[in-house]
Amino acid sequence: MNDGDDCRREAAGWMILLQERPDDDAVRAEFERWRREPACDAAWRELDHVGDLIRQTGALASVRPIRFARRRTTILSAAIAACSVALFAGWAFLPLAFADASTGTGQMRVLRLADGSRVTLAARSAITLDGPSRQVRLVSGTAFFGVRHDAAHPFRVLAGEAEATDLGTAFEVRHDDDGVHIAVREGRVHAACHDGAIASFDLRSGDRAAIDCVAGRSRASTSAPSAMASWTQGQLVVTDRPLRDVVAALRPWHHGLLLARGAGMARHVTGVYDLRHTDQALAAMRRAHGVTVRQITPWITIVTAD
Repeated sequence: MNDGDDCRREAAGWMILLQERPDDDAVRAEFERWRREPACDAAWRELDHVGDLIRQTGALASVRPIRFARRRTTILSAAIAACSVALFAGWAFLPLAFADASTGTGQMRVLRLADGSRVTLAARSAITLDGPSRQVRLVSGTAFFGVRHDAAHPFRVLAGEAEATDLGTAFEVRHDDDGVHIAVREGRVHAACHDGAIASFDLRSGDRAAIDCVAGRSRASTSAPSAMASWTQGQLVVTDRPLRDVVAALRPWHHGLLLARGAGMARHVTGVYDLRHTDQALAAMRRAHGVTVRQITPWITIVTAD
């Protein structure tokens, strides 16, 4: 089942697709199946309301009349869809405007901090720096931290309500719709919630933790330290993870909307994928796991697993 943020991202793709293929019964049927989920129906209503507001402002009144009414309707509809998607996406990315450093789709950025520590930002990620103190807030996305340890002045990473404190280490923090995820490649990290929603704990090399401070729960696991933050080398290393998670991990590196469909997305897979060439990564998923990859337009790709 999709959550609200997934549905909001996918609603933008559906609006464009429905405008480009208004008479395609298969597209319409798939759209109706998607909309049966309450969160997706709510996202669609919200996006469609944006289109209504654009119509009411008369922002499209300057479009030149076209000889054929059907052609005129198509162009106007496409324009409304584009404007709606732009506004809808703008709301989602508004926090990035206040970040001190951020990356776009498919980009990676390395920052040297004043204390000698290094931060590597993954695609579609953003951080803010708390002045001269050794504190960074991960606004969204994923970052890998190589910290210069100073016991007298701990290095902290804030993400949502969670906090990771360096105890001499190199570690990754991811902040997304599912909460905060911490993975330690070297050394040790102290994990906690600001409000004490969970008991704080330490992570060592090879340890991972998923933390949801709002729900007051955490989940720990382990993996090979060498596989952690593999994206810094342009790779996505997956071990026994749902296909839906693999598609989600590819999404920040893929230009255009990348949508996941089908009950088979819950199936667990293992593999290594090239983040620098996501089309090749999707082709590898098709060969290895039997998924269907449909390029609907240059901007919309649907991956289906039944």
